[in-house]
Amino acid sequence: MPIIPNMDLILSTIPHLNYTGVSAQCTKETKLWLGSLKLFLAESSICMSGGKCNPRILEENLFAVQQLNSFGRLLQPGLLELSTTFEGSFQECERISGVKYDTNYCYMSLLPKFHNPFSSLPFRSAVCMPRSCKHHDLPILYNQLGSKLFTARVAFCAHQDVEKDSAFWGFTVFMIVIVSIAVLATTVDFLRESVYEKTSDQEKNIVLKILLAFSFWTNAGQVLSVKEQKPGFIKSLDCIRAFSMSWVVAGHALMYFLFSDALLPLGSVSKHIWNHLFLQAVLSVDTFFLLSGIVVAYLFFKQRPKPAVIKSPLTWILFYLHRYLRLTPPYMLFIGFFVVYSPYVQGPYNAWMWNAQNHEANACKSNWWRNLLYINNYDLSQMTTCYGVSWYLAVDTQLYILAPIVLIALYFSFAAGAITVVAGCVGSIITTYILYGVYDNMAADSYHDDASGEFTNVIYQRPWIRCTPYLLGLLTGHIIATYGKRQIRLNWAICVVCWLVAFGIGFACLFSNYDYDNGSYWSPFAKATFYNFSRLFWSIAVAWVIVANHFGWGGPINAFMSHPIWQPFGRLSYCAYIVHWMVLYYYLNVGDRPIHYFNTWQVYCYYAIPATILSYLAAFFWSCLFEVSTLKLEKMLIEAILSIGSGSGFPSNNATPKKSISDESSQPQNEVSKGHESWEIEPETDCSSLKL
Repeated sequence: MPIIPNMDLILSTIPHLNYTGVSAQCTKETKLWLGSLKLFLAESSICMSGGKCNPRILEENLFAVQQLNSFGRLLQPGLLELSTTFEGSFQECERISGVKYDTNYCYMSLLPKFHNPFSSLPFRSAVCMPRSCKHHDLPILYNQLGSKLFTARVAFCAHQDVEKDSAFWGFTVFMIVIVSIAVLATTVDFLRESVYEKTSDQEKNIVLKILLAFSFWTNAGQVLSVKEQKPGFIKSLDCIRAFSMSWVVAGHALMYFLFSDALLPLGSVSKHIWNHLFLQAVLSVDTFFLLSGIVVAYLFFKQRPKPAVIKSPLTWILFYLHRYLRLTPPYMLFIGFFVVYSPYVQGPYNAWMWNAQNHEANACKSNWWRNLLYINNYDLSQMTTCYGVSWYLAVDTQLYILAPIVLIALYFSFAAGAITVVAGCVGSIITTYILYGVYDNMAADSYHDDASGEFTNVIYQRPWIRCTPYLLGLLTGHIIATYGKRQIRLNWAICVVCWLVAFGIGFACLFSNYDYDNGSYWSPFAKATFYNFSRLFWSIAVAWVIVANHFGWGGPINAFMSHPIWQPFGRLSYCAYIVHWMVLYYYLNVGDRPIHYFNTWQVYCYYAIPATILSYLAAFFWSCLFEVSTLKLEKMLIEAILSIGSGSGFPSNNATPKKSISDESSQPQNEVSKGHESWEIEPETDCSSLKL
């Protein structure tokens, strides 16, 4: 007896199942559903034939028809777009949950029984079943239907049970304690300032000072403060960070759309040249490597360190210690947050993506120590990578470890430093050519099914490949620190030409691979050449923008990029990068169905911009809670170490300026104690340059 037209994919008749291998509760509720279908259909047949039917029976069993109606359908709009998903109705499935039993909206992976050109595609079909039917029950039930079209392989559901293990309770208790401390600190700080007019930076008691480090009242004010910076501040960096952060989110959002529910629309992505603004979002990574190198060198040479400082072991101990203490707490605590709470990010998209982020969280449970040591970019299997986007932090840290080689060379001789930078760039370029040949052989191997993964392992995440913009940044930072206070005049015509050349270089880096993305053959040498020099010349173009704005050659561009409004975005961009991967995934699960690609403007407006805003909002709370407080505690620790070092034969504070060692500020030494002011300059530290 037919049920509903176009339901042939799942049910063409009310089936008789044997329920072998299915849980008892799932069997019971599935039988209830099918029995209710029979009652409804029998009674509705009486009504339609003109007989006297019982409306109460129809009403009580209507849920069964609604449940069936929320299943996926084979014949649906967009089928000729090579749709790989037979979509149902998540809303309708949720609406009937609890009427007789709780329901669950799931996606089953289907394998066609007939041979066709698309047999290997990951077909999915939505089903609405009792929540007691777990993901391993659904393929068994479906295959017992005897479908002539498909065989079910696996299923994933929008609602899934999450075990609250010891990690969950431990981290939750930790978060409750930290938030409680923050609430207490905020209350004390607010009352002190409003009643006694005493700010937290005036506090001398060490215990109370540690407590006030967690005050949202002060921390939020420091994060959101907007004011004109002092001369010497590289003002345009905050604007570049803000736009680059949006570019990063847009690139990752578009990456998720590569798994869209229909294949045909994706074929036009590379055909529209302006889409390369998103396809080339990888250049945002090189932008941040450049910024990182600039800030490290700028702060190092801004202090004009004496030879005794350079030769002191304490200088370099604190150089690395500051970096690790500054970055690691907010980063690793969010890794813990991700592991514990990402399984609760549930919805149709998560089920459609086979619970992809859950697998990443599980990888963190065993491989978190790689992130702690900043070696997670050396994972040979992408399946074991913990929080994939954190590879950048690992690479940047490894480059930071090697930065003193260039810094010391530049300190004693600009020529020696420049030669070191050039040698490093040449070595990186040659290495890229060699490794591109290795990768091309792997990709050409017909037995090798992980070419993209090998590209990541061999090329994309390796510091000796990514070091070119960082080295250029070190050289640029030295130039700005050395000549930044000089009033260097440049003929307006030369300025215009340089700006046009910079824009031309940037345009070429973004769009010159248009033919390759549309199917043109490029040899490994050609691909390596583009990969090498697009990153190098893009970094040169961005370096010109920074230098020109700093020296006053930017005109209206400098006025826009150096506006103080960008300062909060610059301060928050490190935490925004940390949280954005999870925030974007959460945002994709807000909807009631998988994402469908229409065009890149849709991706940017509907997904990238909202996800960027949410990322900055989440970053604000995370920064106030962990980043700013860590910065203050770390500053106390560094000052204590310096005091000990001064009494142990190390250079004194007069010989070893605190700012050049801890890289906290570009302010004069006598302003170290002004915690509020020194934090406002924090985006100029080597750490904030990591804000990707």
